[in-house]
Amino acid sequence: MTFKIWHKLALLLIVTITFSVLISTGLSQLSFKNSFEEYVEQQEQREQDSLAANLLLGYEKNSNWDFIRNKRRVWFYYLRLKPDFSKTTTFQEDEHRFRKVLRQERQAIRQERNLIRAMPAQSRGFKGNKRRSKVALVDHNKQHIVGAVLSEENAEYFPLTSDGRIVAYIQRARFAGITDQLDKIFARKQDQAFIYNALSTVFISVLVAIFISIYFRKRMSVLTRIARELTSGNYQQRVEIKQKDELGQLGMDFNSLAITLQKNQQSQQQWIADISHELRTPIAILKGELQALDDGIRPLKKEAIQSLTQEIERLNKLVEDLYQLSIADMGALKYEKKPFLLDEFFNEIEENFSLLFVQQNIKFSIDYKLSEQFQCLGDRQRLYQLMSNLLQNSLRYTDAGGQVNIKGQVIDNNIELSISDSVPGVPHDKLEQIFERLYRVDTSRSRSSGGSGLGLAIAKQIVLAHEGKIYARISASGGLSITILLPMQNTENRLN
Repeated sequence: MTFKIWHKLALLLIVTITFSVLISTGLSQLSFKNSFEEYVEQQEQREQDSLAANLLLGYEKNSNWDFIRNKRRVWFYYLRLKPDFSKTTTFQEDEHRFRKVLRQERQAIRQERNLIRAMPAQSRGFKGNKRRSKVALVDHNKQHIVGAVLSEENAEYFPLTSDGRIVAYIQRARFAGITDQLDKIFARKQDQAFIYNALSTVFISVLVAIFISIYFRKRMSVLTRIARELTSGNYQQRVEIKQKDELGQLGMDFNSLAITLQKNQQSQQQWIADISHELRTPIAILKGELQALDDGIRPLKKEAIQSLTQEIERLNKLVEDLYQLSIADMGALKYEKKPFLLDEFFNEIEENFSLLFVQQNIKFSIDYKLSEQFQCLGDRQRLYQLMSNLLQNSLRYTDAGGQVNIKGQVIDNNIELSISDSVPGVPHDKLEQIFERLYRVDTSRSRSSGGSGLGLAIAKQIVLAHEGKIYARISASGGLSITILLPMQNTENRLN
């Protein structure tokens, strides 16, 4: 049998509670036994103190022990009675009180016997109250006067002092724990009560543990079912959140995971559809061109070959962008970060792109508030690819007569690069989507312009690899402005 987590939880609770109850019961029984024995001993000590005081009063009134010597009835009277000796002189004058005590003693003995009879047979064996038989009175030479005869090795002596001298001793058997039958009965009943309470507590705890485990089992089974649904590809399932505890938070995480997986599935499906469309377009054109050439509809001239070459280049660019993006996703795109001069970097950009913008009748300018010796730490080739993708995007989608401007500056230990172009722009609600793969704004920035739709996605990957940030906004001239923040990492940079 495989133990599930709710089995383990129930077993853990039962074992822990049972173990705790057993320890608690054992400690309680031990504490009760010690406390009860201490109580019994204190009771005997109080009886002894009272006996000593009364005996001394009798001695001082009679000047000797003859009033009690070998007189068991008088001794019994002193053991059981706490008389007011300030009002009586002899035992005979207070004999009526003795008779009253004797009646009370006999009644107590009968009650003890009745209680013993009510006990189970194996617990019977009443031997009477033995406390009073453990005490005797001896003189100052430890010669017996009255009471039980005890051996010296098992006895304790407590002196009775009058006028500064010892006149007698109270001889008492050493305390050996609970020996009185009634005390034993009481202690035994307490032990039984402890055991019954422990069993009741364990029983209730087992029921509670089972209830708790079943409760958590139901909640966890829901999470298990949802997890299996997500594993099978059913991302529509959601966990109904009723409690805001840890399992409730786990359910919320499951829901977030389901939403993310659903979005990724939709994105993947859209990605495949877009890739299929992007690949189909140049392939369809190539197929049509070649078929026209083969059927003789279109003569084999230089213009036809150039058209085929252009479509092949477009297809090759798309495949290359897909490859770059895929290896970037896998983290396999290599970066060689070294310090390089931004002045030389911008000069290369201006040299390579100025003519292209002039041909499109677009004004192009670079404005950077940095010294000629300002250095940047990064992969120059990848950063050039980043700027190239952004400038080609602006070149492709900016209307003739517009402008494109590059600005560079240092803000809060970050190198800020921004590329701004003029109309047409991007709607404000579409700005966050332009870095998605194959995304294009439907109207002004259409597929007819020839882009693969992957340039901005690749640019974002390059920025993230340099631990930077990239975001888009509407430019001052109504077009698109893309800002890049690259951290200054261990470079000695100087501003003008």
